[in-house]
Amino acid sequence: IRLDRVLVEFTCKSPQPSLPTEWALCGEREERLEVLKASTFALVISPGDGQLMASAGNGMRLFEALEVGAIPVVLGDHAKLPYHQLVHWSEAAIMVPKPRITELHFLLRSLSDNDLLAMRRQGRFLWETYFSTSENVLGTILASVRTRIQVPPAPIHEEPAQEIPHKAGKMAGTDANMGDNGDLDLGPVETEPPYASPRFLRNFTYTASDTYQTWNRAPGPFHLFPHTPLDPVLPSEAKFLGSGTGFRPIGSGTGGSGKEFQAALGGNVPREQFTVVMLTYEREEVLMNSLERLNGLPYLNKVVVVWNSPKPPSDDLLWPDIGLPIVVVRTEKNSLNNRFLPWDVVETEAILSIDDDAHLRHDEIMFGFRVWREARDRIVGFPGRFHAWDVNHQSWLYNSNYSCELSMVLTGAAFFHKYYAYLYSYVMPQAIRDMVDEYINCEDIAMNFLVSHITRKPPIKVTSRWTFRCPGCPQALSHDDSHFHERHKCINFFVKVYGYMPLLYTQFRVDSVLFKTRLPHDKTKCFKFI
Repeated sequence: IRLDRVLVEFTCKSPQPSLPTEWALCGEREERLEVLKASTFALVISPGDGQLMASAGNGMRLFEALEVGAIPVVLGDHAKLPYHQLVHWSEAAIMVPKPRITELHFLLRSLSDNDLLAMRRQGRFLWETYFSTSENVLGTILASVRTRIQVPPAPIHEEPAQEIPHKAGKMAGTDANMGDNGDLDLGPVETEPPYASPRFLRNFTYTASDTYQTWNRAPGPFHLFPHTPLDPVLPSEAKFLGSGTGFRPIGSGTGGSGKEFQAALGGNVPREQFTVVMLTYEREEVLMNSLERLNGLPYLNKVVVVWNSPKPPSDDLLWPDIGLPIVVVRTEKNSLNNRFLPWDVVETEAILSIDDDAHLRHDEIMFGFRVWREARDRIVGFPGRFHAWDVNHQSWLYNSNYSCELSMVLTGAAFFHKYYAYLYSYVMPQAIRDMVDEYINCEDIAMNFLVSHITRKPPIKVTSRWTFRCPGCPQALSHDDSHFHERHKCINFFVKVYGYMPLLYTQFRVDSVLFKTRLPHDKTKCFKFI
């Protein structure tokens, strides 16, 4: 214990009112918070009366510890913490029976740094979400009552799409580069009307009995950030949550060897399509070429073009007829955040976010879709990036150099679940979206931060293409000299908003060997094949 600093005060200048059997708070709130800010643990001694499970003094000591990130050590196992039936307090606090007080130092020293960081982060999350403001406290009370009496929350709203009328021209041809798939069967081109993902609300009666999964983990695929006590029900949420909701998965195979790899779509949903969401700004020729390249793409439900320009499309502009709906959506302002709005015209769970100058082969898109179907809670995409710590400047850097390791996948060509569009637009802190608008940059970094924070998993990079921009396209924003400086600033600002660095490194990547992808010999050393 000689290596540890322990503060024990035996005198109290201004004790606060308390019950006869409990330890009183000492000093003013500001003084106590200053001490707790420098503390890893905060001792919370339960009342001496064994029949008294909670008190105002204990609650105040607990909340002050959570507020500043200290780990509450509750001495007395008869104490009941707030919402103990709904919140996993073991992930944010340490409960120790009073007879084991002599072992307390040994128990605290046995915790690893990673465990301490996770507990401090979870404690801060609980305080911010449920106890920080009167609005949050009231919302938490209403949500707990609603959960007990099994009343589902109100559905979250979708962004209404204001469509821009346009006229289709001639039938789109097939790009020669798109047809170079050899003998690969990429899947059927849908000849029937587009098939939307089935929409249904989760079985609230069932999930209400499993409240530990639906309330308590700050970073986890079951929760919003910051988690709102009045949970919105998202469309198709039950399917996204997977086995946690108790729904029986539906297999797409027949057991045994099943279908050949290139003929199987993967995942547990036997029939599914995806929606392409393409952001554009005053590059009509580039846009038309990109849309035409989507002709004949299997499993495509529709294309949503987010028209980010204040000027409408040219009256004489002829849009390609690709055999599927092309919905052109008018936006209120030029914002990169519009890429992630949960448009009501998007009727599939899978979204392929793609830039108007991205040049991807059909076999690459299909392989990415297949991988996403088996990792529905991840961002699955093509260009990878990573973050790094600058020791000299004590700050985070954005790095686009080639590396075997990555922590981000750019959303200029990536699949993600529509669930994250709701979180990005309605739940993620407004300060992040404001910075994206200020710099006209970093929306892809913000989405990677969000998904990594929710899932505590890195993204998945697929295919072996090293460049995916179309040749001859006009210069994009990413070629500006200030682009990378702004992205450095974004990463450091986002870290401050989240309170930690949520991005996770990975060297895992999925390369389509069975899709006969041509692999550069000098880069195979970094591949992880499946």
